[in-house]
Amino acid sequence: MPDPKVAPPYSTKESQISTGAPEERLDASIHSYVFVLWKRKWLIAASIVFCLGISTFINVTQKPVFRASTEVVLQPKESDTSSSSVHPGNSIMQDPTFLLTQLRVIKGPQLAERILQKFSTGEERQLAADCFALKGNWAKKDAPFTEREQGFLVSMIRGFISAEQVERGARIIAISMTGYDAYGVKKMVDTAAETYIDLNYETQIDAFKKSFSVISKSLNEIREKIKAGEMALQKIIKELQLLDQFKVYGDKHPMVVSLQTDITGLSVKLRESTNDLEKMEISQRKDRFSLIVESHTDMKSLTDAEVDLQTMKPLLEQEVNTNKELYNSLFKKLQEVELSGSRNVWLDAKVIEKAAVPGRPIRPNKQMNLLLGLLLGGFIGTGLAYFLEYLDSSLRSLNDLRSYLKIFPLGMVPMVELPELEKQIDLAENPELTRTWWNTNDGTLPLYVAEAYRIIRTSLAFGSLDKTIKVLQVTSAVKGEGKTTTVCNLGISLAQAGIKTLLIDADMRRPSLHHILHIDDRNQGLSTILSGDPLLSAKDFVRPTTIANLYCMTAGVIPPNPAELLSSRRIKSMLDALKEEFDMILIDSPPVISVADSPIISSHVEGTILVSRAGFIPRHICLHAKHAVEAVNGRIIGGILNCVTSHQHSSYYGYGYYYGKGYGYSYYGSDEKQGGKKKKKRSAGAAPGKLEKLMMLKEPVIDMISSTVSNIISILKSGQPRK
Repeated sequence: MPDPKVAPPYSTKESQISTGAPEERLDASIHSYVFVLWKRKWLIAASIVFCLGISTFINVTQKPVFRASTEVVLQPKESDTSSSSVHPGNSIMQDPTFLLTQLRVIKGPQLAERILQKFSTGEERQLAADCFALKGNWAKKDAPFTEREQGFLVSMIRGFISAEQVERGARIIAISMTGYDAYGVKKMVDTAAETYIDLNYETQIDAFKKSFSVISKSLNEIREKIKAGEMALQKIIKELQLLDQFKVYGDKHPMVVSLQTDITGLSVKLRESTNDLEKMEISQRKDRFSLIVESHTDMKSLTDAEVDLQTMKPLLEQEVNTNKELYNSLFKKLQEVELSGSRNVWLDAKVIEKAAVPGRPIRPNKQMNLLLGLLLGGFIGTGLAYFLEYLDSSLRSLNDLRSYLKIFPLGMVPMVELPELEKQIDLAENPELTRTWWNTNDGTLPLYVAEAYRIIRTSLAFGSLDKTIKVLQVTSAVKGEGKTTTVCNLGISLAQAGIKTLLIDADMRRPSLHHILHIDDRNQGLSTILSGDPLLSAKDFVRPTTIANLYCMTAGVIPPNPAELLSSRRIKSMLDALKEEFDMILIDSPPVISVADSPIISSHVEGTILVSRAGFIPRHICLHAKHAVEAVNGRIIGGILNCVTSHQHSSYYGYGYYYGKGYGYSYYGSDEKQGGKKKKKRSAGAAPGKLEKLMMLKEPVIDMISSTVSNIISILKSGQPRK
């Protein structure tokens, strides 16, 4: 018996789960992310190869596209004859929308139609067909285009042509054209520039003609108004003179007769110029209009209209003078427009340098396509890797035991592969041999396997000192998670530490502990004690093994009612008696989800260890198993992650996640078969093979990458690298 003053190595309790320091969490997180990429490296590699294949296909199949460019400068035209201090072209060039308008004109349908006209016949048509990769009737040299074909070609030219300002503030426009023929592209862009210059010239000429026509029309209208106003003013002056003559000479005097004749003639002419008079400001009032048009040749009418005539005279003089000034101003403007029109109006456009024949295509950009394929493949592969990792809800690390199951992680056990059996075994006669067992007492197994159980033993030893636990149940959620192998090897590890350990096979449905320990007599065991004579002593059914300090009680004959036997009070008294003889008792029980045996046993023991196979079943199944044990007041003191195969934790010799096939819910159903033959057992020999050597290289690579990323993040946060 151990010294009561010294805490035995198998005492434990539920420990509070610590999240660790921020740097530790950061390192673990980075290590996990890097590991996911390493684990899914073949998926990422496949994505990269796939995207590179698409890029290569594009590079091979895409027809080369060429681009040629020429530059056109826009500047005000010199005008020595202009009397204006500021050249009109300067004001237009300073308009921020001017260049935008010119860019739109270059890409407009009018320019495209003119370009098409120059390439509609002869050799130019064949050149355009090669440039746009047109075949058939398009390349015929003399066949005219239909309206539909012309619209299609105009749209194509507009799609292939582009224009942009070479630099902000510059008056230079770069005209570019793309196509499938290098020389054809060069020819077409030169033609486009020349056509734009011609179109710009014609547009300015049309604007000049329109401006000249408008000014000329305005001059004619003002000239007629001046003429009508002068006649009206002359008529009023003569009427006022006639009134004075009447007062002096009477109505028979020759001067009076002459004035009457002149007034009558002016009235006739004014009636003929009614349209011009109506445009005058002074004639807008109807009373004044009649005063201007009607003749006043007698004394009475002149006396009545004398006041109005005196008022009308200065007004007419002012309007006539105003119209004369306006006429002179417009006439001067007309002269300026006429003189500048002979100098190509205000703006001048010319080609700085003609386009050169492009030497290499702009598309496909093979290097860029391959780079994009590489980046896109890496991005897609990384996304798929993390997405598949997100979909995988199994337990894969000790942190999962802490986070999801909320139990203390005792440790993890690596995946052990056994040699293939060359001899085929009849499954009908030996169904139990379809399962794989091993123990750490086998000298052919790697040493790190036994070391994993020593770590678990250490976790049990120093987990707590508040209570001594001597009876432990080891179970799992479903079959195939390795609980029996764990019970046996944990017992071997405890026995090797000098602890007298008893293993009890309480799986009375599919017992297998006797196979691992090579015990032949299995007909007398737990079922015999629970169903036999109450006076039977449990000590009589305990058998020693070939390992010192390790004893075993087999399941015995498989009973028809295991759950009822385990529910009896005899199991409690049996365990109490055995506790006096052994330092530690480990009970191998059936899976929790499959049958009701494990919850019953958990109510009789001092603690339960839950074994979970890494990557085997969804974690909610394991959580359900935990709740099933706790529902009967069972106490789960910790969990063991079994069958870990990758480099997830360097402290556990580089073992990480493993993804098994199937969940194995049917614990008591028939074993999976492969063509009616026994599943082959795999092996990992003592000497590492090529695959093992490659796996051994993964850990340093992952650690190096995660360490580098951690240092970068630490420097960004605090300015100091991690020590």
